[in-house]
Amino acid sequence: MHFDSYDCGAAEGIILAHTIRLPGKTLKKGRVLSAGDLVELQGNGIHSVSGVRLEAGDVDEDEAALEMSRALAGPLLDIGKPVAGRCYLYAQSDGLALVDRAVIDAINLLDAGIFVATLSEHAECLHQQAVASIKVIPFAIARRQLDDCLQLAGSKAGAIGLQAYRAVGSVALILTETVGLKESLLSSTSRVTRERVSAMGGHILFERRCGHTVAELSAVLAEALAMDVGLILVCGASITVDPADIVPSAIVACGGTVDHFGMPVEPGNMLLLAHIGTCPVINMPGCSRSPKLNGLDWVMQRVAAGLPLGKKEILSMGVGGLIKDISHRWRMREQHNLIEQFQSSGKVAALVLGAGRSHRMGEQNKLLASVGGVAMMQRVVDAALKAELVSTTVVTGWQAGEVRNLLRGRDVAFVHNADYQQGLAGSLKLGLSSLAPDVDGVIILLADMPFINSVHINELLAEFNPATERDIVAPIRDGRLGNPVIWSARYIPAMMKLEGDRGARPLLDEFAASVWEVPMGDDAIFMDVDTPAALAEANRRCEEDA
Repeated sequence: MHFDSYDCGAAEGIILAHTIRLPGKTLKKGRVLSAGDLVELQGNGIHSVSGVRLEAGDVDEDEAALEMSRALAGPLLDIGKPVAGRCYLYAQSDGLALVDRAVIDAINLLDAGIFVATLSEHAECLHQQAVASIKVIPFAIARRQLDDCLQLAGSKAGAIGLQAYRAVGSVALILTETVGLKESLLSSTSRVTRERVSAMGGHILFERRCGHTVAELSAVLAEALAMDVGLILVCGASITVDPADIVPSAIVACGGTVDHFGMPVEPGNMLLLAHIGTCPVINMPGCSRSPKLNGLDWVMQRVAAGLPLGKKEILSMGVGGLIKDISHRWRMREQHNLIEQFQSSGKVAALVLGAGRSHRMGEQNKLLASVGGVAMMQRVVDAALKAELVSTTVVTGWQAGEVRNLLRGRDVAFVHNADYQQGLAGSLKLGLSSLAPDVDGVIILLADMPFINSVHINELLAEFNPATERDIVAPIRDGRLGNPVIWSARYIPAMMKLEGDRGARPLLDEFAASVWEVPMGDDAIFMDVDTPAALAEANRRCEEDA
């Protein structure tokens, strides 16, 4: 690979090093310059470019990233599409990250231009969250260097993997109480613990309250064991401060053994681990009454993942054990801010949904109705055609012939949903299945939102970039998400499972951690036209804006 400045007269086939913006056209970083590109550059007064010429034996950055990803990916990981030399490994389910640090360190220390970043060992990761990023720094890498990295990656099969959560199953919760302990505190502890257990795929089968004495607690422990639960949680009225305190003494009196007391995690220092027979017992730390992240969560995660849990495992949690209460979305947002901000090289297609019956508009097809002198459907399609999209597909249904006639002469593809009365999901899935297989994303436009224009769409496109995990991009104003939304192609399988009269909106909650919010300066993202009154208001607004 040779990096240099090249005269445009001899730069055909050069990989462009920096984005160049021309009137009406953008040549993005990483583009392989064609003869036509060079004519345009010279016509705009640009006579040299910085870039890379590949040499014999060089491997393109995307291909190198993909090869490394395949070599490193272990169980339950999906390999993303490489973009700009970066490839992500995504979790197929909720679980804990498995990382062989020795392998990852060896690859990074080789300093061959390939770098691997992962979550921490046993870090919790959610479905579709990135577990690792493989980045090739140069535009290409010598085959010999890539092979050296691949050899290290292959030294242990699946150096990066996922231990999926399994159902925790039935759990017993025992709350001890003393005189003066508020009922509201006990109720709150019960609710928070139930939510914690439910998040791990378990359920509280047995819940009891008893006095904070060895005799009473040991009797209730025996009741819980008779229910054949898989885990017992005990929250004492007062915090356990010694292995001979009330709760551990009751466990021993019931035939149990204290495995370890205390953990190098804060909050959560006072957790106690024990077992009675084969049933693990956790004496919860005082901080577990709060839903905030604490040491109990780390222990519960290991239980849910079926990983070993004993004294050694708990005492190994100190590095990183100073826990802060940081929401998942905040962590993801901070991660985005630290990642190099590449220009998106993704190809995004527009899907305009316009098949519905418009029942609330009476006999009139709202999509053919005029807003500011232009049919509503036409306004939305023209906005898509003026934006930087690779294609525009319109899904028709009711009065399909009239819609086609309205859009005659425009560069759009049509897909007809004969079963449009069955609901929005059918139109969405039909449209998605018609898209080219190589698109990187799709923006879903609702044909009854006439004030969405190409500026809105381009602002969203400017933020969309699967290479930096900006793979769901949604407009926001005053704390509310609106439409349209850009979805990475990797979410299409999830959308293809939708049913009934609903679009992809519910998936914004399911994949909330991946939503990248783009502030908008007006309310167009909320304004749809469903009724005659809304149509009249839309035309009034057009008159005011004229």
